[in-house]
Amino acid sequence: MGIDPALYEASSIDGASAGQQFRKITLPMLKPIMLYVLVTSMIGGLQLFDVPKLMTNDMGGPNGVAKTVVMDISEGIIGSGDIGLAGAESVILFFVAGVIGIFLFKLMQSDDEKEAKKYKKERKKAMKAAAKGVQ
Repeated sequence: MGIDPALYEASSIDGASAGQQFRKITLPMLKPIMLYVLVTSMIGGLQLFDVPKLMTNDMGGPNGVAKTVVMDISEGIIGSGDIGLAGAESVILFFVAGVIGIFLFKLMQSDDEKEAKKYKKERKKAMKAAAKGVQ
């Protein structure tokens, strides 16, 4: 609903097929929303706690196959009292979420932003070459 119908009308007048409209108009316009949904879903998935804990009766299933990282952190804080290990797992979970988030941001980067970075890099290289030529 947030995509202007005039874009689709103009592309159909120019002879774009439905597939081309989807790839060239719909997907690029939905990228910010998809990025938000992907990042929040990824964080929610990494922090999954209640469903496996309730379904496996606090045990993580047979041989702990349904045990999540957050369940292990909780067990370290409340159960066994190994707060150091639980803290280390929390920090690792934070960095893993950060790395995955950065990967998703790079993956969802628009073509315009990629072109701008490429242009900026080439311009910087040309400025260095010009500075060497002056000296």
